[in-house]
Amino acid sequence: MMKNEPHYRATLVYSYPSELDNVESEKVKVDDNDPSTVIEHVKRLIRTLRPDCALTNLLLELWDLAPKTIPNDPIKFPFKTYNPIQRRMMRDIDPMSIKSWSSSRVVLLGDASHSMSPILGLGANNAIQDADKLSQALLKYSDDNIPFIEEYEKEMLKRTSADVLKSRNVTFMTSTPLGPFGVIIRDNILKVINVMINFYSFADNLIFKN
Repeated sequence: MMKNEPHYRATLVYSYPSELDNVESEKVKVDDNDPSTVIEHVKRLIRTLRPDCALTNLLLELWDLAPKTIPNDPIKFPFKTYNPIQRRMMRDIDPMSIKSWSSSRVVLLGDASHSMSPILGLGANNAIQDADKLSQALLKYSDDNIPFIEEYEKEMLKRTSADVLKSRNVTFMTSTPLGPFGVIIRDNILKVINVMINFYSFADNLIFKN
């Protein structure tokens, strides 16, 4: 890889109930200083928690691509902030505690500007929309139209703020310990939310096409 070539970086995350660590520890030793053991641990959990299907196989293949040792080659791994694969407790960060930024020569999109939990899959969808809106904004650039970046950022913040809070609330719902009846109620609420999201998405597309 040449120094002037673009470098791409991806983050793999898999969340699971922390009590499963105790169950797995009886079978095999997981060392957070050894990425290979963490990767195998995650793959076992994926096989245990997910049905045998094409998507499960894809997830397993993705984890096989992750570095099984801590990279020390600055050419292949040029990112100074590379974080080795480890188990980490999920932390909640209040979105309202983050100060807003001002427009500058640096433009943010995706998780860099509106990080979300992976539960609802809204982060990837919003990142794609960010890229689309930013590319449209860049096409409007001219010496007389410098504020186009500010317009993109205002639209992006307005569009994603509700999804950030929605994703955070659902994460709380799914991570809170519940009894058997609570699990039934929670799962049905999530099903209703999923139906509503799909309905509104269908309605938006229908209105947009017409």
